[in-house]
Amino acid sequence: MTINEIIAIFNITKAVLPASPAIPCYVAVILGIVQGLTEFLPVSSSGHLVVMQHYLSDFTGPPLPFDVLLHGGTLVSLLIYFFKDIKAIIASFFGGGTEEKRENRKLGWMIILGSVPAGIVGIAFMDFFEALFSNIKMVSFMFLVTAALLLVAEKRSKVEVEERRIGVVDAIVIGLAQAVAIIPGISRSGSTIALGLILGLKRETAARFSFLLSIPAVLGAFILNLKNLDSINFPYIVGVLLAAGVGLLAIKLTINAVVVKKLWIFSLYLMILGVTLVFLNFLF
Repeated sequence: MTINEIIAIFNITKAVLPASPAIPCYVAVILGIVQGLTEFLPVSSSGHLVVMQHYLSDFTGPPLPFDVLLHGGTLVSLLIYFFKDIKAIIASFFGGGTEEKRENRKLGWMIILGSVPAGIVGIAFMDFFEALFSNIKMVSFMFLVTAALLLVAEKRSKVEVEERRIGVVDAIVIGLAQAVAIIPGISRSGSTIALGLILGLKRETAARFSFLLSIPAVLGAFILNLKNLDSINFPYIVGVLLAAGVGLLAIKLTINAVVVKKLWIFSLYLMILGVTLVFLNFLF
């Protein structure tokens, strides 16, 4: 595709969608980078959004259409990084009965099973969770919960375990962790990876399943919010591209941190952040 074709597509998109709330390009750049990093690093993107909204008086969060697009950008990151896995899982449900296909098919079913808790909780308690986004004190403690969970997982996983397949119990427990992570301050990737390690999964297996499990959740949330995508502009596109690109790097960084036993770094960061927020919000 040539530059002229890209520009033509962009102009057509602008003509179809109405003008969007203007935000400076530098703001779109910052939000795109922050979204790409915090969505996949085990630090809770929603928790950091609450902190920014609380302490930056002029920051009310990204405009709704931009927020939808940012999540679309991180969805693209997942689809690109795990394209081969996704392709193999989908193909396993059609024809053939090789051992590899059976394993991929089972993994697909485990992803579906693990996605159920978050779907039910997210829909049933949507209003409750939205109210939590104004509770900075609660978020402060949830950062500490995530920090503790990562430390426990690191300690538990120091014991060498044999490679094994993800089973029904693993999928349900990790799926419940993903559901709980709807609470701002609880990291989705952090809690699901930590539970996988605590359950005795190999490090790379726990990390891989965590991210594969997030795809239905991120895709579902994106589809549900598409109704809010009524506008677009150039800063939005810049932010989305950055969210996707930085997201790819963040996925790789997180998986590497899990494999080389460096989750304690994120735990330390969250501990410092959580203690600081508790101090600021309970003593002042």
